[in-house]
Amino acid sequence: MTTIRPSVFKRFSMLILLALVISMLVPAFGVAAQAGSLAAVNTGRLNVRTGPGIQFKDITSIPYNTEVVLIGRAPTGVWVQIQLANGQQGWVNSTLLRTYADLKLLPITYTETTPPPTTNVPPPNSPPGTSVYIVRAGDDLKTIAARYGTTWQILAAINNLPNANVIYVGQRLIIGYSAPVPQQPTPQQPAPSQPGVHIVQAGETLRTIGTRYGVAPELIAAANGITNVNVIYAGQRLVIPRAPRYYTVQAGDTLANIATRYGVTIQALVTANNITNINLVKVGQRLLIP
Repeated sequence: MTTIRPSVFKRFSMLILLALVISMLVPAFGVAAQAGSLAAVNTGRLNVRTGPGIQFKDITSIPYNTEVVLIGRAPTGVWVQIQLANGQQGWVNSTLLRTYADLKLLPITYTETTPPPTTNVPPPNSPPGTSVYIVRAGDDLKTIAARYGTTWQILAAINNLPNANVIYVGQRLIIGYSAPVPQQPTPQQPAPSQPGVHIVQAGETLRTIGTRYGVAPELIAAANGITNVNVIYAGQRLVIPRAPRYYTVQAGDTLANIATRYGVTIQALVTANNITNINLVKVGQRLLIP
């Protein structure tokens, strides 16, 4: 029977104990290692804030490729705490950093309740009471909407954004809580025809056209060589004759002053009314004004 010497058993036990201790310490070492890791700014300029979110005040702005030290992270989201070369600390959006560190291993260094959003001053031309937000680096429409308690669909609608995924730094967005009511289009009326000419529209008749211009449909038919007053077609070009004018002769009237009043010649009055004596018109006589 083989006997295990006490020294061998002791060494074996110590190895097992050492392995257990190492297995317990490895996670802690991993976290500690991440807390001092370096990262570099991977955007044009990166805003550093007092807390993990765009609702927090800006501390400073650092340029592309600036190295920072990772300190911690928020319990949720993509915000991490960093330290600058001058010792200043703040929070940035980790999606705008370049690093080999596993950000999930960073210790949670923020547990406070998120403060209410700050108010941006609306531009001078904004309606009274309008809230306006100026887009910053790392923003998207969904996070802005969540911050103000509205939806990204409403923000896209009231700001006339053709693509809700595309906004840019410095863009001014009106913050609203209800989508604008679409305006009903005003029925388009046919353009007024040029004087003396009418283009027939669908559904029109000579009677409705005559009523519009104050001319008898028979006169329109005669002026356009139409033999059947019930047959016209859309797009047809009609000459609209001037509506006949009549004047009833009053005491003291002469053909000369009647012609002057209506801007016609005496001869035109004579021809239109078959007058044989230009010096003789009667009170109550009805004259056609050409």
